[in-house]
Amino acid sequence: MQLTQHTDFGLRLLIVLARKGTAIGLPAFSAEQGLSYHHVAKVAQGLVQAGLAVSQRGRSGGIALARPASEITVGEVVRKMEKSMRLADCATCALRGNCALSGVLAEALEAFLAVLDRYTLADVSREGVPAFAPWTAMPSSPSCAVTAPS
Repeated sequence: MQLTQHTDFGLRLLIVLARKGTAIGLPAFSAEQGLSYHHVAKVAQGLVQAGLAVSQRGRSGGIALARPASEITVGEVVRKMEKSMRLADCATCALRGNCALSGVLAEALEAFLAVLDRYTLADVSREGVPAFAPWTAMPSSPSCAVTAPS
């Protein structure tokens, strides 16, 4: 499963907020991250509407966490930011009346979210931990894992 860019940017913003422990300005954050200010502003608005952040006006304003980082799970953020968590579109599939895949996908999604629920923003905002880079071990182009018999 791949999270939307909206959720990715939201998690980045929340991690930076957790690290700073204070309100930050969106122009500085977007410049620091190399992101579009307008996209970041839209993401921040979504975080405020979801109750994950608060907006502060004025000279020292910006955006800040609505609760301590130790009280916000990554699972909560993903659930609130992702518009659709469907892994497949069974509604338009001709097999929908006779297929067990949707149950398997629902179980996988449940397991995915259960893992995210085990971690808080405080956990994932620790500094000095390098990013896990699974994409470096992946082939550059899609290939079949099953080889034809020789």
